[in-house]
Amino acid sequence: MKKILKLAYYQFKNDIREFDTFFWSFVFPLILFMILVSIFGNPNELNIKDFNVGIVYEKNINILSKTILSKTFDKMPMNKKEIKNLNEAIEKLKSRKLDAVLFIPKTLTLINDVNPQVDLYYVEGRSSSNISKDIIKIFMDYVNIEMIKRVKNIKDNIEIERVSISSLREKFSYKDFVFPGILMLSIMSVSFFNIPFNILFSREKGINKRFLLVPIKGSSYFFAVIISSVLMVLISSIFVVIESIFMKVSNKFFTIEFIAFYIYALIVLFSIGLIFVSISKKLLTSIVLINILFQVSMFLGGLYFPIFNIPWIIKWYVYINPVTYLVEGMRRLVGFNIAPFNDIWIYIVPTIWLFLSILLFSLNYKKVLGYE
Repeated sequence: MKKILKLAYYQFKNDIREFDTFFWSFVFPLILFMILVSIFGNPNELNIKDFNVGIVYEKNINILSKTILSKTFDKMPMNKKEIKNLNEAIEKLKSRKLDAVLFIPKTLTLINDVNPQVDLYYVEGRSSSNISKDIIKIFMDYVNIEMIKRVKNIKDNIEIERVSISSLREKFSYKDFVFPGILMLSIMSVSFFNIPFNILFSREKGINKRFLLVPIKGSSYFFAVIISSVLMVLISSIFVVIESIFMKVSNKFFTIEFIAFYIYALIVLFSIGLIFVSISKKLLTSIVLINILFQVSMFLGGLYFPIFNIPWIIKWYVYINPVTYLVEGMRRLVGFNIAPFNDIWIYIVPTIWLFLSILLFSLNYKKVLGYE
């Protein structure tokens, strides 16, 4: 054991001396975290209480229905304003004075209507308008009034990035949303690059075979690489946590459950690194493949933005990607519920990848270390 720890220590020193390894493992996650929060993390940007909803009652509407609806709308966590004319409300929606418009027709009678119809107007592409629309629909479902049968998109010439949420929160904090993604990035940077590179380099240069002639076994070198990589991930994650404290990320993350899931994510992603060394023959070819899969897994894993509104031609990768489930698991521990799948899948899919990785590596162990 002492030989393994000593070898891990020297392996760690050798890794951090390399600029590429040091930058991508320790520096890049910190820079990316700061940039993303600076651009998208305005804490007041998505404050629901600041959204404005116009409510238009058509003339001669049933007084009882209007009274019931008014009492219901009073409970919506947004600014409500009654407007007399629909055209006036639409103009205010276009000019950004309103974020959404509800039109209540005079034909609506809650007592006799089996399928009452209410029109909801919003501007597609405007974040506040899209979120207002989603919240109103969620609110209607919550109070068991299924009235919104037609959702109408109002066109304008302003293009603003669309933001989607799937849970009703008074304040959406992007820095809380992206924090698990940055932690996941710090693990992926080591598991996708450091572990495969060290093992494949040693195999290609014949270093592993030389262990057959010395008291240190090849398996000892393998465990030394793993220990060194774990140490790099822990240091990188500590740096990210320290930065998150300065950014005032929610303290809900700092729990035993979150730490346990973080360790589970680390084990799963390290096993993914073993897949690369199990199927790769040449170092340069594997590095190209790893770079491609790293980028795809990162962006189609939802580390930085929700990714469930993309076409099915690429969405299939989202659902087989273990990163998708690991980062979602971290978020659900603090109240986010972004992905459209049950909690059980957060453990099933990554665990399948874990067992497949271990099985594949075990079957190719001698080949991986260059003994065959």
